[in-house]
Amino acid sequence: MGIESKAVLHARLRSKVQEWLAQPLHALFDELDTRLFDLAERSRSAAQQHLYFDALRQLRLARVDVETRFLQSADQALQAEVEEDAPEQPGSPLRLIEKDEQEETLHLESHIQRLSERLAPGLGALLSRLSALEGRPLHHDPQVSAISPRGLSRAFREAMQGADIGIEIRLIVLGLFGQHVLRALEPLYACLNAILAEAGILPELPETPEFTAQARGKAPAPIRRTPPRRVPDADAPTTPSPTPPPSGLEARPDGNQHHLDELHQLMRAYHQSLHTRSALAQDVEEEPGSRTRLPAGSLDAALARLWTYEGEPLEFKPQLLASAREMAQDDNARLASEDEDIVDLIGLLFTRIRNDPDLPAPLQGMLARLHIPFLRTALKDPTLLHGASHPARELIDELGELAISWCASSDPNHALLKRIALTVEQLASHFQDEHPIAFAQAILDLRQQLETQRHRADLAEQRTIETAIGRERLALARNRVASLLQQRLRQHEPMPWVRQLLRGPWSNHLALVWLRNNESSQPFRQALEFVDELLWADDPRAARTDPARLARARQTLPDQLRTGLAGVSLHDSEIESLTLRLRSFLDAQAQGNEAPDFLYENDPTLSQSDFSSQWKDTLTEEQPAPAPLDPDLLARLRSLPPGTWFEFRTSPQQEMERAKLCWTSPYSGKSLFVNRNGLKVQEIAPESLAAEIEAGLARLIDSHRLLERNLRALIDQLRQYVPAARAS
Repeated sequence: MGIESKAVLHARLRSKVQEWLAQPLHALFDELDTRLFDLAERSRSAAQQHLYFDALRQLRLARVDVETRFLQSADQALQAEVEEDAPEQPGSPLRLIEKDEQEETLHLESHIQRLSERLAPGLGALLSRLSALEGRPLHHDPQVSAISPRGLSRAFREAMQGADIGIEIRLIVLGLFGQHVLRALEPLYACLNAILAEAGILPELPETPEFTAQARGKAPAPIRRTPPRRVPDADAPTTPSPTPPPSGLEARPDGNQHHLDELHQLMRAYHQSLHTRSALAQDVEEEPGSRTRLPAGSLDAALARLWTYEGEPLEFKPQLLASAREMAQDDNARLASEDEDIVDLIGLLFTRIRNDPDLPAPLQGMLARLHIPFLRTALKDPTLLHGASHPARELIDELGELAISWCASSDPNHALLKRIALTVEQLASHFQDEHPIAFAQAILDLRQQLETQRHRADLAEQRTIETAIGRERLALARNRVASLLQQRLRQHEPMPWVRQLLRGPWSNHLALVWLRNNESSQPFRQALEFVDELLWADDPRAARTDPARLARARQTLPDQLRTGLAGVSLHDSEIESLTLRLRSFLDAQAQGNEAPDFLYENDPTLSQSDFSSQWKDTLTEEQPAPAPLDPDLLARLRSLPPGTWFEFRTSPQQEMERAKLCWTSPYSGKSLFVNRNGLKVQEIAPESLAAEIEAGLARLIDSHRLLERNLRALIDQLRQYVPAARAS
């Protein structure tokens, strides 16, 4: 196996590891979130409840980092040499820490031992094939491998070090890791073994039934909002004839063939019109053979000499002709008609790319540097302009996608800018005539180096969307609860303390029940019945009109209050105090006594939790737009799909910031925008976005592929030129 195909095979293996582990890891944290919330809800102790809620908050904050670090470790598990476990360090005087670590180890070992027998065949075959691939001896203990269950468990424990949680919560996390991630290793090993066996690495090893069945299946869908990247093909040939293939890439039509064919026909028609007009003007016909054609070798040598050219692409043709004629030692030599079409067509294409308004300024000239390598390849390889796909075209689109999302604020260290510049310069400086320009390898290298960042951005974007959904649902719950309470309170004039209790702690309980269940659920109806019964019992005539109902209220309402407020962030002492006051109030009502003094007092604690102050931001309605908006623009903005890119600026003097539409709220209609790192840029209503566009503070970016949109624009331009040239 060659060095290049070995690197491609490693890329496939790492891609599969990421693909198979991301889904169970995500499911782990989803279940962990639900489990901790349930534990906190059922907890009777305020301290224990605080422990679970604090752990829930800490794990939500650390989730992205933990997932990213673990997947990075898993990505490197197939690269590193197998090493012995580091010797245990001498025991620390802090016995508690040693005991916690021992508990974690024993907890994970219990899962590992239960799975070791079932995973042994697949793991052993995988390690044997990896050793054969690397040309190193097989280690005697498979469990010390980084890709083994014990090695991945060790990587997960290290990734969890940044989460500030206690041993009780850690054991819950590690238990879920065993249930979700470790149990996903069997099909992962089968998939990796299948890839290696198909590539010719120890195909004679026996296959277990699980190996055969799982290897033919598909991996779980990776967690990402964008379409999955193409998986490298390890068996793709590296030196086909006559053109270099997309080494390690599947040949898929990119949809630009018909654009290129039409563009080529328009260029031919345009040149014929110009030549006809020139001949008529001079009234002379050129004799056949009076001018020789430039040899292909001279043309290619001239391109190799001019590889540092950075000027306007349309001004390159005269320099190319002069240099090629000098190489051919023929001042009258001319370009062949098909070569002239290619030179002019690609010159026009890269002129548009160099001036593409949807590309950031630093990347316009940078991508235009691909003019020379693109032209050299097109002159040698007709499939670049007339094939269903080509690595050079795919690279242009790959770089264009990165360029669309780039802005200085999302790349403060210019890491992506430097990566793109390095890729372009490596291709532009390629001047070895005997070898094709390695566009396909450049795509593989670029994807491999950016895969970790892309995965991290996908995770961050998903968290941003989940946060926005939670915030929108919370606002909806609060609005609905406030409306229902206000409707009931307008029909009664309760005592001040009763009003404060309902508008304060009980409103929070109602919102929480609405979120966990729904408005038509039995728990929510019971919570509203508490409001109705308490408001009825507040009426001084209640004891006379229905003493039996009041007696039931005295028995049930205090217990309902205590149970309901247990899920709200109140201390046990506060809940007990409110319950005793409610019981005292109901007793006074039943006995016809004077109402206790506290019913007339303003309780500062209850006032602070009143939804009119606590929910002020979510209950405030947005002001209508000051001026009428373009209805067509507004309709277009409301119909935009996720993945559409925009430019934003806070003032005309500020630098633009690029952000992608990733989610539109079904509740408020607001659009959520994130940058290329998946971090929130802003959340804005369509009306406000339309106003910003009309004010020049926002701009919709054409998010079509770079090559496609410039080819379409070039075709429209030439459709106007060709009739004009013929008419003149």
